[in-house]
Amino acid sequence: MEVPHYPFLRATLARAASLFAACLVVSCATSGDSPQASFPDRGLPTVADSSMERVVVQAYRAIGDRHLYEPNFRNLSSEAYRSFASGDPSLALETSDGAFTVRRDGKDVITRTTPADPADGRAWGGMLAELMAGSLDASPALQASDRQALIRQAITSTTKQLDRNSRYADPDEARDNRFQRDGGGGIGITVERTDDKKILIRAVQDGSPSAKAGVQVGDQILAIDGESMVDRPLSDVVHKLRGSVGAPVNMTVLRASQGAELTLAMKRSRIIPTTVVYERRGDAALIHLMGFNSATTENLRTAIDKAKAEIGKDLSGLIIDMRSNRGGLLDQAQTVSEVFVGDGTIFSTLGRHPDSRRTYKSSTGRSKANDLPIVVLMNGGSASAAEIVAAALQDRGRAVVVGTTSYGKGTVQTVVRLANEGELILTWSRLQAPSGYTWNELGVLPNICTAKVGDAGKLGAASMETSHGQLMRWHALRNPTSQEVSDLRKICPPGETSPEADVEIAGRLLRDRVLYAQAVQAGTQQAAAAR
Repeated sequence: MEVPHYPFLRATLARAASLFAACLVVSCATSGDSPQASFPDRGLPTVADSSMERVVVQAYRAIGDRHLYEPNFRNLSSEAYRSFASGDPSLALETSDGAFTVRRDGKDVITRTTPADPADGRAWGGMLAELMAGSLDASPALQASDRQALIRQAITSTTKQLDRNSRYADPDEARDNRFQRDGGGGIGITVERTDDKKILIRAVQDGSPSAKAGVQVGDQILAIDGESMVDRPLSDVVHKLRGSVGAPVNMTVLRASQGAELTLAMKRSRIIPTTVVYERRGDAALIHLMGFNSATTENLRTAIDKAKAEIGKDLSGLIIDMRSNRGGLLDQAQTVSEVFVGDGTIFSTLGRHPDSRRTYKSSTGRSKANDLPIVVLMNGGSASAAEIVAAALQDRGRAVVVGTTSYGKGTVQTVVRLANEGELILTWSRLQAPSGYTWNELGVLPNICTAKVGDAGKLGAASMETSHGQLMRWHALRNPTSQEVSDLRKICPPGETSPEADVEIAGRLLRDRVLYAQAVQAGTQQAAAAR
């Protein structure tokens, strides 16, 4: 079963590196296992949930080791405890320089000495877990609460204090995250719930069990294995369709074109959600790149091969549409860039942990796309991995970026799989383009801003001169202030839509090689100056 982070297919297509044994993601909003934290037996009350203790210690240890900035666990722990205990107003936390004390109705419940080092995640996690365990034993209200909800309250409060991109995913959300990144047992469809609560199939993956069984776009799902899905939440449908590879599933659909109900039998196979869709636009190849999962680069190469075979020697170039692409896996951002860029730097990362400081280079020699002209489409919803690719291709003179300023998420997250099967998504490092600038908060500025030039016929040399000056200013700043960021983003305000005019401008550039060369040069000259 395939469900995107956002609807991306309507009708046909109207517009969707391992470290510490954890995966690195660059997604806005975001596999691998992390070693389980040990938690020694301290004689805590039997009411305490041991998995909750392990989760807290594991999360705090990971924050201390990996977060981009050194955390102050005194502040994190006090806020985390208050969120955890919010379901029982009789509980109160009192803090001093040397101890944290929990009181209930004015009586001491548990006191623990605070660790001497405010950055020692393991020690502070252990202390916080003990406070939580003692509170559980003393509070009937907390005892009646769902343990996963209590964990979510505590860890979410912690991550909110770190930065805007660190977060906690509970076990259900984490399972969906892992499916989106790495795939799993499913039938290969994209579904969407309509305003009138129908569950409709919006895409069928080629070669998938659903395609082989005859499932069609537009079919309405009525039942799965005999159980009605009418008026059920989309998450219930997803859960019922996913399962073990090879396991059978029957899906009953209403096919409006025939006015008939059909029950289709199939067996689940390993499905990796579709992130690449190719369509021909005259003599150009329009490739929608909607995310970065474990199959993205391979599918991109296949799409390029298909375009070359279909269009042949008349192929004018590639339009890579990454509008509203929220990101994904870091290693896929690198390998996608290598499809277009030969030898040289693609991007760099800088962080607190020594292993977070790396320069990612392409060593492929001749790229898959050879010397084909490339236009990249971006908007205000394009983030992270999409920004890595756009910045690299712009800096290296391999593409003209068209659209509006991107989201501005120039950080990498590491994903820690926790003891409860949830995930801790931690900001790990900062990203830098080949020319040395970082787009965090700032975004990637397009060569041609369609917020200012919406008509392909109005493009000309004057537009390129304006673009050149703006890009030089954009890339010259290394540590811009909040005001400078705000002022710069007004140059080409981020847009959330995906107008057809963007594609038309891209097509014009690919057909006019002189104009295309001027647009590319507007980006590469400023990159050289910034060095």
